[in-house]
Amino acid sequence: MAAGCVFEEIHMAQDKTMEIRGYYRSHSHLPIWEVMEQSGIWQQNGLKVSFEFCDSSEAAEKALFGGDVDFVSGNHISPYLLVKRGKPIVCLSSPSNTVNDRLVTRFAVKNVAELRGQRIGDTTLIDSIGGYHHPRGNHMLYVLRAGLKLTDVEWVELSESNNEFKAMQMDALKSGKVDAIFVTGNTDKLEQAGLHALALDRLPMINGPTLTSTLTTLQSKEGLAERLVKAQVMGIHFARTRRGETEAILDGLRQREPECKNVQYRSVAKLLPKPYPDHEAVANAYKLCCLKNPEAEEQSPLALWDLHYLRALDHCGFIDRLYP
Repeated sequence: MAAGCVFEEIHMAQDKTMEIRGYYRSHSHLPIWEVMEQSGIWQQNGLKVSFEFCDSSEAAEKALFGGDVDFVSGNHISPYLLVKRGKPIVCLSSPSNTVNDRLVTRFAVKNVAELRGQRIGDTTLIDSIGGYHHPRGNHMLYVLRAGLKLTDVEWVELSESNNEFKAMQMDALKSGKVDAIFVTGNTDKLEQAGLHALALDRLPMINGPTLTSTLTTLQSKEGLAERLVKAQVMGIHFARTRRGETEAILDGLRQREPECKNVQYRSVAKLLPKPYPDHEAVANAYKLCCLKNPEAEEQSPLALWDLHYLRALDHCGFIDRLYP
């Protein structure tokens, strides 16, 4: 044991269990939290966690600052602006730093640049209570990276709900209402319907089950940050190294949660053993925030991140010992 390793010295006995609440901002985040729950990892770290889905970044942040929840899985864009405005929000980890979308079109294209003058179906950028739709922001970056201006294409806003939008994609394309959509995940059904799918280059982007909390919460609940970070690292290790047990857990999730019926093992196996944010991913998330709120440009994006809990765990050698 490395000297001075606070994580190794913390005693997380059952009689000191913390009961906490969390929101997950996308059903794609739920698999790793389910693995942690069903494998007993929350309990091993002295945590009893209740989880709820929250479809709005604005609502999630209101709950965080109001003390209704202790952490949020997600909210990757708006926190940069909140830091600028003096809010005590903080991010502790980022297990996923890449987005790999596909472009689905009515007519075959070779690249995103060929969408000039075309209609792209998407969600609204902002929901009804002011929350930011992160996937729509990613799609805007794909357009910008192709050398186009956002005004070089027509954005057809089909819904303010991500789930409703997904249900409308096929009909919107087949009817000719839109010419293209960006899709995260499997496109087999769309291709079987005669549509064309193009794999896009990796987009560095903070996404997935980040740990977001507030300085107020972490200060009032001593040891919570350490427990959250360690539990997440252990959960990722479990998922990556114990596939059979993880598949069984995911099968139960598929049967219980309709939104997770298509979840694949890769969704948890791809998470980073050491969940540090990638600098390009941070830069792109920050850029999306600034596109919507130029005020955020006055604040360094690094101010949002507190990685010393993860670094302490890493410095101890704890993570390396999990993967001998």
